[in-house]
Amino acid sequence: MPHFDDIITFARNYKTVLQKYAGRDYPSTYLQLFQKHQLNGMALLSLESPKELCHFLHMSWIQLEEVINAPKYKHFTIKKKRGGKRPVTAPDSQLKTIQKRLNYFLQAWYLWIKPDEVNGFVINPHYLGAHCNIVANAEVHTGKKHILTIDLKDFFSSIAAKRIKDLFISPYFNFNEQIAIALTLLTTYESKLPTGAPTSPVLSNFVCLKLDIALRLFCRENELQYTRYADDLTFSSDSIIPHDTMLDIILLIKENGFSINRKKLRIQSSCRRQTVTGLTVNEKVNVDRRLLKKLRAMLHDLKFNGLEAATKHHFKLKGAVDEEQQALFISRLEGYLNFVEQVRGGDDIVCWKMRLQFYSSC
Repeated sequence: MPHFDDIITFARNYKTVLQKYAGRDYPSTYLQLFQKHQLNGMALLSLESPKELCHFLHMSWIQLEEVINAPKYKHFTIKKKRGGKRPVTAPDSQLKTIQKRLNYFLQAWYLWIKPDEVNGFVINPHYLGAHCNIVANAEVHTGKKHILTIDLKDFFSSIAAKRIKDLFISPYFNFNEQIAIALTLLTTYESKLPTGAPTSPVLSNFVCLKLDIALRLFCRENELQYTRYADDLTFSSDSIIPHDTMLDIILLIKENGFSINRKKLRIQSSCRRQTVTGLTVNEKVNVDRRLLKKLRAMLHDLKFNGLEAATKHHFKLKGAVDEEQQALFISRLEGYLNFVEQVRGGDDIVCWKMRLQFYSSC
């Protein structure tokens, strides 16, 4: 890949062409030269003035100033899978629209430079024959004797606004002070990355680039496999991972501005069930048996007791069940089926049987 400075210079030299075709259908001549995401990534890098930023966001300078000076967010909580509540800070509709557009172009640029070890918060580059998801993340660690999993603590909220501004000024973007400050104010809130902003995931990936590269080099030197899915870091080896090696990994994480959640640090050996991002990886990537058991129970309940009773049992409801609750049950059931098919493959016989049972019962 060319040096960052060369890419940015190239983008700015071809600014008119890039801005004209970014986000649109491309003439065949340009398709031969650029992938869609590369073109959109360079369109973002070409920004050099507040006027260009306003044009890029389809806003006037007055509108942009209003959003920057008085960003509107709402606070709420959502339930965690394993109990407790997760606080969420989400933008209002206007700011969300701006952040979605920024996310589209930020993702395009990140895809071009992303490390192979990263599988979370990434566009799936199907046209390159690659996939970025929890299955790809887990496959790397299949059949390993020892697996170390580390969770980064308070991932989004630990990334301060200053780090985002420094990122936009860094060689990854090379924006001037005005653009960097404007983009930072559009994507941060209360001096940190907000958990519910569309731009927070991709910006966290950019911030982690230095960490990912450092861990990649360290793992190559120590014969380890490494992947990261959002704030979940996984290391695996065909031999025991020494205590000193684990301490070196934790030190690298701290040196790059993150801290670990000690409660979620785990070492898994092959003599027991090994999981990576919720998938078992002892012999092959597979879903947890408890999920299959739950899915079979839901399908059995639907087939023999009917939709209303199955909905009532699943959600532990008392009294009458309305159509909205029944629709939610079907949606959740189909979501589980899709997930199992994604992991095990669409031609898996177990998936076929469950899918046929689902269709015959609906």
